[in-house]
Amino acid sequence: MKETDFIKSHDVYAASYDDQVKEFHSYGHDVLFGMCFEYIKPGETLLDLGIGTGLSSIHFSRMGLDITGLDGSEEMLKMCRKKSFAKELKQYDIRDIPLPYPDRSFSNIICCGVFHFFGDILPIIKDAHRILKPDGLLAFSIAIPSSVELKPGSNPQPDYIKLPTAWGVSIFKHTDQYIKTITDSLNFTVLKEQKILTDSGDPNSEDIPFKVIILRK
Repeated sequence: MKETDFIKSHDVYAASYDDQVKEFHSYGHDVLFGMCFEYIKPGETLLDLGIGTGLSSIHFSRMGLDITGLDGSEEMLKMCRKKSFAKELKQYDIRDIPLPYPDRSFSNIICCGVFHFFGDILPIIKDAHRILKPDGLLAFSIAIPSSVELKPGSNPQPDYIKLPTAWGVSIFKHTDQYIKTITDSLNFTVLKEQKILTDSGDPNSEDIPFKVIILRK
């Protein structure tokens, strides 16, 4: 099957994206917000990396945070603009490092439902650390591999594995050790972790396990 660019695929499904999320019972954005709730304050700033239609950061906006969003898909941004809650929205591929902001720009940074489209996420997380204020929050979701997918006995274990999907966009599942290596190298404090299951959207495939991770700089 020919590989489809994940940004172009989101352009195609932008108008129906929110409905698809409900159809597949995919509420990682709600889980991420709930896990962050006790740490956020009205008036703080938040950058949403891969804001899409705004399903994650709109919750933070309702709590009184100022929202800035980046996304590679202009069609997704059009849907987000219709909700009229973000202070600034910009079309930008977040894999293009450095991100277009100076050091210590934001109180909080989130990235929900995006990292599973990337392999090596260290450059993005490292740059997020740069633009995050001291004691700032970084919250994100990743897809995680099963023990079978990791091929027990293989040494060393991979940082992540790449898997095809029925819709032609490969996804990446990141290992716990890889994430620990990143967080340790940047001196992040892990505040919370929570595993969740998301419908794969393929009747022939099992649900996909994800993990939501909340870090403090």
